[in-house]
Amino acid sequence: MLNFLSIKNLFSVLLIIVLSGCVSSSIDPSRYEKKPSYTIINDTPTRLDDYFSREVASHSLTTETGFYPLDKGHDALLARLAIIETAQSSIDVQYYIFRDDEAGNLIAWRLFEAAERGVRVRLLLDDMQKYNDSDLVRFSSHPNIEVRMFNPHHLRSARGIAMLSDFERLNHRMHNKSLTVDGVVSIVGGRNVGNEYYSIESTVEFADLDLLMVGKSVRQVNRQFDLYWNSDYSVPIEWITPQMEHYTDADVETWVKSLGLEAKFSGGVYDFAKLPLYTDLINGTIDLYWGESDLLYDLPNKPDSKQSTLIDSLNAVLEEGKTSLVFISPYFVPTERGTQELVNAVKDGLEVVIITNSLASNDVFAVHGWYAKYRKDLVEGGVQLWEVKSHAEIKKNWSLTGSSRSSLHTKAMVIDKTKIFVGSMNLDPRSAHLNTEMGVVVEQPEYAQKVYDEIMREIPTTAYEIAIKDGDVVWIDHSTGKTLTSEPDASVWRKMGAWFSGILPIEEQL
Repeated sequence: MLNFLSIKNLFSVLLIIVLSGCVSSSIDPSRYEKKPSYTIINDTPTRLDDYFSREVASHSLTTETGFYPLDKGHDALLARLAIIETAQSSIDVQYYIFRDDEAGNLIAWRLFEAAERGVRVRLLLDDMQKYNDSDLVRFSSHPNIEVRMFNPHHLRSARGIAMLSDFERLNHRMHNKSLTVDGVVSIVGGRNVGNEYYSIESTVEFADLDLLMVGKSVRQVNRQFDLYWNSDYSVPIEWITPQMEHYTDADVETWVKSLGLEAKFSGGVYDFAKLPLYTDLINGTIDLYWGESDLLYDLPNKPDSKQSTLIDSLNAVLEEGKTSLVFISPYFVPTERGTQELVNAVKDGLEVVIITNSLASNDVFAVHGWYAKYRKDLVEGGVQLWEVKSHAEIKKNWSLTGSSRSSLHTKAMVIDKTKIFVGSMNLDPRSAHLNTEMGVVVEQPEYAQKVYDEIMREIPTTAYEIAIKDGDVVWIDHSTGKTLTSEPDASVWRKMGAWFSGILPIEEQL
């Protein structure tokens, strides 16, 4: 009979065998040839060039970026579909999450249609989410579509074991978000692809922000995408699964009809034609904000290099701040050093405002558990700290039917009311050290001042102000005049989960 020690040793041996098998089953790059590809430069103006010609005429595309803020979910989806449907030569798609729901299916359908009319489609997805490999490889089998996965798991049906065997590598994720058409127009910001980002029926709806851009920063997005697409981390989906079936026109037509996609977005609650942006899109009359800009982004090998090029560049911008800094981050874990730097900024005479999720509106309570450790020091140091309510109203035209709560997902900064940063980066250790991120900084005083004014006007209604009373953290609800002494609207289970997470040594993973 085996004693306890023998059983323990046997388990260890079996675990080593399993993990060794995981490593040996890793993807073999020699199976296929990976051909590099790059942004297509059009010799003649495209429809998108013509569409924005009125705006572009009086600006320099080499030094300036023109942008239109997409702060409503329905506009963000419509804008993506509009530029995809206008594509003539190329579409480059880069996302952390691409869901199999109405939003994801609608965009995938339009990408397939673009490929059918001869447009080259490059789709780069992070592999942290579990996708259907067979669907992706069939999508990629189209002669004009290529799908690559960033840093893929080597065990497709046992990702937990894969993480155990190769945690350091697989803990490195691509959080970048971009969509670029014909090398002319890009959409960058905080939104992934999924219903919750576009005001389509979901149990949660994210308040988010993207910028639709033309000009200098689009060229920078092109270079960024090419760098990631051709990096060793980006693996063709064909290397991952041997299945070589492909979609036909008939397959797609049947699929679209079965899902009712066309009917859903051409009538009723989700009718695109009812959106104010729709008229501007079809008439080519969108008014853009213009300013000098720079796209900031990490390199694909960020954890290996131990350097965040985005953070380095952004720090240089923030150090120029003289009057005010407003930070909007759904996941906010400032760490001891970051907390002290924010307090020091206040001591230097800057107004510092931070807007993040409350426990009830945060979809990752572990993040809240660690953030909560720094609330008191921040507020006592003069930082203005606000937590968004889980029932805050989100700007929309479409219905929130089915959404039980709202959640902040915007990642933005307003610097001196003259510059704005919009991107994928949270203010937490994961964004700083583990994930790759991207974002654009634009000097545009008119828009920056507008955003600042809207924030300061609306935040007392949509969020709780954090204050200190008798040495304890309290939540002031300015819309009701009440002061609350415990995490508002959060269940006891969420409170317990956040507290327990805050005592675990996981801050660097958040």
